[in-house]
Amino acid sequence: MLVTGIPIAIALGGTALSYLLMKGDLSLTMLVQTTFAGIASFPLLAIPLFMLAGALMNESGITRDLVRFARLLLGRVRGGLGLATILACAIFAAISGSAVATAVAIGAVAIPAMKDAGYDEDVSAAVTATASCMGPVIPPSIPFIIYGVIANVSIGALFLAGIVPGMLLGLGLMIYTYWVARRRNYPLEESPGWREMAAGSWRALPALLMPFIIIGGILGGIFTPTEAAGIAVVYAFLVGGLIYRGLKLSRLPAVLLVAGLETAMVMLLLGLSEPFAWVVAVEQVPLKMLSALTSVGQDPLMVLLLVNVALILIGIPLETAPALTIVTPVLAPLAMQLGIDPIQLGVVVVFNLVLGLITPPVGAVLFSVCGISGVSLEKLSRAVWAPFLIGLLVLLLITVVPSLTTLLPKMLMRH
Repeated sequence: MLVTGIPIAIALGGTALSYLLMKGDLSLTMLVQTTFAGIASFPLLAIPLFMLAGALMNESGITRDLVRFARLLLGRVRGGLGLATILACAIFAAISGSAVATAVAIGAVAIPAMKDAGYDEDVSAAVTATASCMGPVIPPSIPFIIYGVIANVSIGALFLAGIVPGMLLGLGLMIYTYWVARRRNYPLEESPGWREMAAGSWRALPALLMPFIIIGGILGGIFTPTEAAGIAVVYAFLVGGLIYRGLKLSRLPAVLLVAGLETAMVMLLLGLSEPFAWVVAVEQVPLKMLSALTSVGQDPLMVLLLVNVALILIGIPLETAPALTIVTPVLAPLAMQLGIDPIQLGVVVVFNLVLGLITPPVGAVLFSVCGISGVSLEKLSRAVWAPFLIGLLVLLLITVVPSLTTLLPKMLMRH
């Protein structure tokens, strides 16, 4: 169905419908019941709320203040504007939870600034595109919510598990950017005065506090991840309207519409992935895959490496949310059978699929960055390979060293 161009959500539901029709002895009402059961989940309420919070913060004009704050911190270093872009992506990622939103919001401000400063346009676009992939890894993360609900894993633990991999990706990209800047002699920026530094920091402070409020509240047991999403919406509305004053009441319908459309696409996928997951379970697909994989070897690390290869290939034609709804029902039981930590698996799966957003020819982030930068898809596809390899190196690290993903949840949540 996917190969013939049928929308992914319809392909998922259509597969389950075809199965029920071929069996003949099963009621078609099961398709409706399981679809509604797939979206009638309290944790899933966090998805529209986090999407709305990100949309409100973006509408308030916070992006320029974040980029300015990052430039004040890192502009004095060789390639500092590129480093500032990566830092700004990390901060915005902790607000929006979306790679495409991060790429568009930060890229629209940072890429023209880098071009004006003498940076090569393909390097500027490639670094921005790869740095935006921190969005679904650094909490709060929409893909972690999807994986947590489908695999029945703690969303709070997944949020914590994504912090170290996200920081490793950002650090790797900063090292690469600094190396390129030294080789190509990119310019240094003037050192800001203390007043300018203080003013920029104060201006960005409300946005910088948002991730700490969300994670701190979850860790402190004050609220659940779903309740944290509701608090994030209220905080984003108050900060955007009263402090930044860029959020106008006349723009609220448009912001709500954008968040609603994005939510509807994700929820339709999740709803129709439930009957698909039921078919996968009834036909014992995970057990059959386990048998096939263990014929190669029973080492969990070897199986994870094979899964990585498969997911990288799956992530090329599919976006993160649809791919998660397809692979999670298969991989979660498989990991349980092999004794792989479900938190580590969740981070590995999400990180894999996120990297697919910057792989040609259909990476959503690539197309977004091409649109805002004016760089051709062919030129950006060539430039993005070096940052992409850094992402693969981080993926290999979190696959081989489980503690990079499991240590924080064990320490802070006793997972």
